[in-house]
Amino acid sequence: MTLAEVGRVAFEAVTSLTRYRHSWLAVLEPESPGFAKILQVSGSQAELVLDEVPLVPVEGDEMMAELIRSEGVVVVLDARTDPRTNKEIVSRVHNRTILNVPMRLGTQVLGSFGIGTYGDEGVLAPTPEELDALVVFSVQLSAAFERVRASERHRRVEQERGVLELRLEALQRVELMGVLAAGVAHDLRNLLTVVQTNLEVVAAGPDPEALADARMALRRSAEICGQLLSLGRSQAPRRERIDLDARLEATLRLVRPAMPTGVRLSHQAHPHAPVIGDPVQLDQAFANLIINARDAVGERGTIEVVTDAVTFAAAGKKHPGWARPGHFTRVSVLDSGAGVPPAILGRIFDPLFTTKKHGTGLGLAVVSSVVQQHQGLVNCESTPGHTRFELYLPAAE
Repeated sequence: MTLAEVGRVAFEAVTSLTRYRHSWLAVLEPESPGFAKILQVSGSQAELVLDEVPLVPVEGDEMMAELIRSEGVVVVLDARTDPRTNKEIVSRVHNRTILNVPMRLGTQVLGSFGIGTYGDEGVLAPTPEELDALVVFSVQLSAAFERVRASERHRRVEQERGVLELRLEALQRVELMGVLAAGVAHDLRNLLTVVQTNLEVVAAGPDPEALADARMALRRSAEICGQLLSLGRSQAPRRERIDLDARLEATLRLVRPAMPTGVRLSHQAHPHAPVIGDPVQLDQAFANLIINARDAVGERGTIEVVTDAVTFAAAGKKHPGWARPGHFTRVSVLDSGAGVPPAILGRIFDPLFTTKKHGTGLGLAVVSSVVQQHQGLVNCESTPGHTRFELYLPAAE
């Protein structure tokens, strides 16, 4: 429920409990200090009020000052003659009787809820029963109002977090493309050499085998360029059924040229279920882990990528404290580097945290973000000479 919907519910209650046919809901917002923002108006004067006075000044307005101090209903029988009212506002919207009650949460005033009459409706003095009903209802409305506002704040925070995650991924894509560019350029140069050599053979006379080799090299060049462009292109996340082994093989082909000649990179595939996910985001996460492993091993060592299936038992049975019950497809990246010191192991996924001389601290942060967006789990275990990063992605049905 939104704050506007809370206001509509309030209006319906007022019309059933009282003789008044107009209501309004105002909030004190930090974004508009010194003003009460009219959030919702119901009744025939709604459009006029929202157009003329979307913000009501609090400073210098005796009625508003009394409302903030008051514990009960502030009654203005006739706004035209009462000295507490802002006569400029009254002349613009034609208020007559005004009944305002503060909405409080403890000692904090959240805003106000009001009912009243306008124009030719004249003055309508409230009965004791109507005042009592308004006070009781305002207490209930305050609690509902704060719950809705807290929910909206949470929703805004989540939206802002999503925007920041997308920016983080975009920044890291640029970094990742820079790392891969040199190796890809070398690969493309070799493939173009194959094309040129075979086309020269074909130019000398028909040779189906040479033509087939040239076409194969062109297809491979297009695949490399396409995958690199996908990693670098900002696009809306999508979800599809993914064969992780196929994605990993494509990623390994892309990162292999960036590996030192003394580093052995291998892939072991064990039976596992497919996953539902965004292929570009997962490619980025896998490439980050492999490049991170390359940096860890230096000029000589081994990097092993393993896919398999893992099931964590139901709650109450033995499973790692960081895990949750369920069926997962696991992608593990193992390297023979120096390892992660225990003192920093808990911080390696933090954005901008890095121990590398020229690192940005974005790669592992993006890995963690992508896994979270896929409702998965990430874990790292490290000892000198052996580090294991594990991504657990929920298995598709």
